[in-house]
Amino acid sequence: MKKVLIIVAALLMSTSAFAGEAWNNHVGFGWRLPSPSTMHTEKKDWENLKMWQSGINLQYTGVLMSNGFTVHAMVDYAISNSNYDTRPGAELSSLWGFNTDLLVGAGWAPVRTKELFFGFYGMLGYDITVVGYDSETFDSDETIYKDYVGYVAFLPAANATFVWTPKKTFSLYATASVGYNCPTVIYREQEAGGHSKEKTKSLSRGGVKVIPAVGISWKF
Repeated sequence: MKKVLIIVAALLMSTSAFAGEAWNNHVGFGWRLPSPSTMHTEKKDWENLKMWQSGINLQYTGVLMSNGFTVHAMVDYAISNSNYDTRPGAELSSLWGFNTDLLVGAGWAPVRTKELFFGFYGMLGYDITVVGYDSETFDSDETIYKDYVGYVAFLPAANATFVWTPKKTFSLYATASVGYNCPTVIYREQEAGGHSKEKTKSLSRGGVKVIPAVGISWKF
């Protein structure tokens, strides 16, 4: 969270270099729409990690009205439901957990009026997901079973953002990022019946990630 605040603060402070109304800011809060994502694994006895994610989305957009230069930052905090199993042909486990994405970048806005804004961006950031199942948390106090899976991946992406301002300061936004989770390591930790933990890992060759969101924003 500290990194997010530092990045957003730096973007906001950079606007002081532009005088008067030449630079417009939009700060938004919204909903990351449900979207699928898959991390493809290289190991033969590991299935792909398939996920559905949805949650809270935070946005910042700044634009230089004279020439359309624009910067954009977004972070979302989502619930992740994942299907995963190391035995091909077996029933997939249903794992629940947390996902967060952070992207920052710059681009150009061909449409930039008092009412409408539309910009394209090149973005860089990361994707973090941790999911798991714990029988102690659910319906079993006899056979203790725990299974946790997680990864951290570098995420380059392209983004398009649209903002409509029907009032002077109140706006509605829609945004979509399409990126690729770069190859990374997927970690897994298992424990059954209270025995020692088994830790394994597999190299992932990555996967496409789409992050759509809608919400409200404030212009200043």
